[in-house]
Amino acid sequence: MTPSLTPRLLVATAAGLSTLLLALAVSLHGLPFGGDTTADAAKVAVRVDQVGYVRGEKKQAYVMGPSAALAGARFKVVDAKGKAVAAGRLGATTGRWNAKYPSVRTADLSALNTPGTYRVVLTGTAAGRSPAFRVADARKLMTPLVRDNIRFLQAQRDGADVLPADALPGGGLKHGPSHLADKNATVYADPEYDEEGNELLDERLTPTGDQVDVSGGWFDAGDFLKFTGTTSYSVAELLLAQRDLPHIKELSAEATHGLDWLDKMWDEDSETLYAQVGIGAGNENVRTDHDVWRLPEADDRLDVSPGDPDYTIKHRPVFRANDPGEPITPSLAGRVAAVFALAAQRAAATDPDEAQEWLDKAAAVYDLADTDPDPDEPLFTAFPSAFYPEDSWQDDGVRRSRTGPGGREVG
Repeated sequence: MTPSLTPRLLVATAAGLSTLLLALAVSLHGLPFGGDTTADAAKVAVRVDQVGYVRGEKKQAYVMGPSAALAGARFKVVDAKGKAVAAGRLGATTGRWNAKYPSVRTADLSALNTPGTYRVVLTGTAAGRSPAFRVADARKLMTPLVRDNIRFLQAQRDGADVLPADALPGGGLKHGPSHLADKNATVYADPEYDEEGNELLDERLTPTGDQVDVSGGWFDAGDFLKFTGTTSYSVAELLLAQRDLPHIKELSAEATHGLDWLDKMWDEDSETLYAQVGIGAGNENVRTDHDVWRLPEADDRLDVSPGDPDYTIKHRPVFRANDPGEPITPSLAGRVAAVFALAAQRAAATDPDEAQEWLDKAAAVYDLADTDPDPDEPLFTAFPSAFYPEDSWQDDGVRRSRTGPGGREVG
């Protein structure tokens, strides 16, 4: 693995997946090592990357506290035995964090390239130390996190292809096959919500007359909804990780599980991208996923008929990201096109025909991306949009993975 395997490989999971999982910096108030600070030194917070830092890459810690305290502060880096291995002054202020931490300054740790465990210790006018952090090669730092995310997604599986608990490391989460009615789900017209996205304004949902197979996939962030936006992000990260870790069989299998579901969410015949399965905000006539605390397989045991408030808990509605053949919000189109292009790259060496199919799908979705959206209208991500608000799309893959097998450009 090369140093290019960075924390971006930490998959947020599907639901938001999006969401999880990203192991970033953590702050701690530490005690100063004796003799290094002035008597009236102010205690401040030192934040480091709790995953660790990759050898050869730029490394920074963040020191947060009163402006006056940080102005005269220095830092040193000590190893596991307490020996100082580096020292320096804090960098220029990067701005304000909040009222408690009105100033944030950086500590440049880039000189640390020897594998080991270290701490940042403040000296001078500020007192504090960081949690211990590691410096190591990318493979050592990132591989355990990739495995953790695989285990998370395995436990989040929906549909018939659920892994038994005894097949998961540590036992996993015990639940059975779930939401089998998603195999023949009804598509509904876009629901209308109040401004806050808390209440469904439609008395009932309006079916379009279409039915689709949207079974499988992963549950979202703590509920049982399924979103194209968060799932596509997670699958993209899995496929990127697989490039560097091809020996992890479970990684390939989980990427394929998510990819299969995304393929169902794209109807190439009608040029329709489906955005969401299930509903999380309703009203007295439409009870939703967020109204009930239960195991996912309990939904399949409900005895309901059309018109019952709980009908949409068992027979979950599907909502579209676009009308057939019409432009797709660029954030969703970019992510899904990127995933399909990455799938093409994965298959190129072993199955050129499959690779071409994925590439054709990527190009079709990409071509429908609305790259000139109304700046006064929020970008669509989910129903209600308050679940996943978004105001930027250029970073969502429309410019990622632009070429497939043979150098063909997507879009």
